[in-house]
Amino acid sequence: MAYRKTGKFPDGTTLIKEVFATQTSPMTTGTVSRASKLQGWFVMVKDGKKDHPGNPLWAHGWGWSWFDAGKPEKTTPTSFEANCQACHTPARNTDWVYTQGYAPLAQRTGSGSSLGGK
Repeated sequence: MAYRKTGKFPDGTTLIKEVFATQTSPMTTGTVSRASKLQGWFVMVKDGKKDHPGNPLWAHGWGWSWFDAGKPEKTTPTSFEANCQACHTPARNTDWVYTQGYAPLAQRTGSGSSLGGK
């Protein structure tokens, strides 16, 4: 996996994260949280070549977008800076992607890192 070797995703990488609302309820084994209703999809496309200059949804080597489950034909963000940057700034050291929750990404080869990321 390229990211594990370099700490960067290669051009053309497309990440799609399905986002669900959650439900939490008591069970016989304790309190359990689980996915419930699909909310939408967060999509990132790696573009280190800057193929989309001037597009407000392309920044820091990525195209950024969110698609609501109820209206999947059209992205809802209008600007990376206004809609995406604040949430992703803490992940700038992992190529703007939160890798900590994904063990195969968090364990970088030769980086000395563990499940906590860089």
